[in-house]
Amino acid sequence: MADVRIEKFAGKPLLYDRSAPHHYGTGGVAFRPFVNPAFATACDACFVELVAKLGKHAKLAVAKILSGGVSRSGTGTSYHHKNRAFDFDGLLFSDNSNWVANTFRERPQLYLGIEAVLRKHFGTVLTYDYNKDHEDHFHFDNGTPVGFKQAAKSHVIFIQNVIALVYGTRIGRDGVWGPGTEAALRELRQRLGIGPLSSLPNWLAFLDAIAADAMALDN
Repeated sequence: MADVRIEKFAGKPLLYDRSAPHHYGTGGVAFRPFVNPAFATACDACFVELVAKLGKHAKLAVAKILSGGVSRSGTGTSYHHKNRAFDFDGLLFSDNSNWVANTFRERPQLYLGIEAVLRKHFGTVLTYDYNKDHEDHFHFDNGTPVGFKQAAKSHVIFIQNVIALVYGTRIGRDGVWGPGTEAALRELRQRLGIGPLSSLPNWLAFLDAIAADAMALDN
């Protein structure tokens, strides 16, 4: 099926905020990127859930979605070249406030709550702590299936950040799985009443709990 042009997700307009340096995180120009149809459907479902959860738990009404783009020129191996990746820079809210991806250090709980929702819908989510290339945006694509991957650096960083910054447990945040991370995660799962994350339903329930608890802390 041919790629489709998209101008909204969850009924919220998309703005390209890399058109000028001062646009980043604050505004931009309306754009209609070509998007793979299956990926577009997944994005819409993700943003529908994100909009609802932000409204419920953080009392934030999303007005517009800020993006660094979808496609890339050329024929590289990135999912951007397949119109199956999205660079998510931030959100504008109806009260004229905003959230921007490079504010992880200032608003870690909101960042992690948003990340939890993204991970429910996409197997690949690259973040602020993953590397310098992603300090100012979330990258997500549908190149891998949804599910907890203990060997994935991005998943370990997420788990460690959640344990430390949402639930206040001291833990190393180095992206390396070890006995300390395993023990702290076991304790958190018991606290939340959730079984092993190797089960997809448990992983999704874990992400739901994280999203609610993390977003509420930003309220």
